[in-house]
Amino acid sequence: MAPSSFYLLRLTLSLCVLFTAVTTATCVPRSHSSPDLSAAILKRHFPIKTADNGSLYVQDPSTNQTVEQGRASDGAGYGFDAPAIIWLAWSFAVGIPLVLAGIRLSRITTGASIGLTCVLLVWASFVNTVNAEGIGDPVIAGLCMGAFGVGFTIGVLNIGRVAGITLLAIMGGMSIGVRIILFRPGLLIPSLLYANWLIITVLGIGGFVLVLLRQRAAITGGSAAVGSLLVGLGIDLIINQQDGLSMGLRFLFDRNNSHLVDLFTRQYHPPITTEIIMAVSLAAIPLFAYLQHYIFKQPFSRIRSDSLFSIRDTPRSSNSSTRGTGETATLRPEEVLEKAEKGSYASSSKGRK
Repeated sequence: MAPSSFYLLRLTLSLCVLFTAVTTATCVPRSHSSPDLSAAILKRHFPIKTADNGSLYVQDPSTNQTVEQGRASDGAGYGFDAPAIIWLAWSFAVGIPLVLAGIRLSRITTGASIGLTCVLLVWASFVNTVNAEGIGDPVIAGLCMGAFGVGFTIGVLNIGRVAGITLLAIMGGMSIGVRIILFRPGLLIPSLLYANWLIITVLGIGGFVLVLLRQRAAITGGSAAVGSLLVGLGIDLIINQQDGLSMGLRFLFDRNNSHLVDLFTRQYHPPITTEIIMAVSLAAIPLFAYLQHYIFKQPFSRIRSDSLFSIRDTPRSSNSSTRGTGETATLRPEEVLEKAEKGSYASSSKGRK
């Protein structure tokens, strides 16, 4: 397969993953909070009603059957139990390297970006498809960590390089949108729920466009954006546990009709500390992106390229020499021929001896 065809295949796979992520996100979002919360929920196909005894229930209007309700489980755990500690440690373990040295870590960065995408898809799928009985938090957390391991393994391989870079830029843009949406109780636009995800999707597309035009800027910015979100999530889990940013993510993603009563009664009101953490994490993005660009001069993949398109046009050769700057320069054809002639001459001389 020609290099250009192989590049197009990998880019197509990346776009398929992007399409799946955006489709899942568009179908999943839901807001429940603020004074407009009741009106927003009553517009749903499965509205919440009040029984004669004052209890809440959900009725399917097409069958008039009551939809069994359960706790809105998302694998986050309670307090500082085992699932909560898993998410806390994972947030710091992935977020700190990305925000500090994403442009320098190369394969680790692409592995983390694909792994994070897998975690998001698996987590959103389980949150929105489990029944009222739910699944234990340790099980959901374990499945998400397993998905991260699979995605990380793919990302450290050469075949996952383009997908990892692309998804890093997309996830970086979307992570900015998520924090903007979660600033207000009941999300940014409670009465127009899909408008919230439109903002997130547009920012994700902006990241995709940036990686096509300026690869280095997309990698530094995406690493800083994703890393700062994960670090902020870890700090918020320590301070607010499951009542801060974790609850906001649940309200943003959970559209499971078996969770309506639980989400309606709990609602989403971000604590002031959560808002401060999100604001600081957003302000830190350009700072850490510039620091990565300034400190780490080496190319992300040891290839001189300003855009994703240039990857396919760069020769892939193991015959390269490392300059004092740490960059890898590709030998010109005449240099390769000269080295081959010298090697052949040395071999023949050794044979005569």
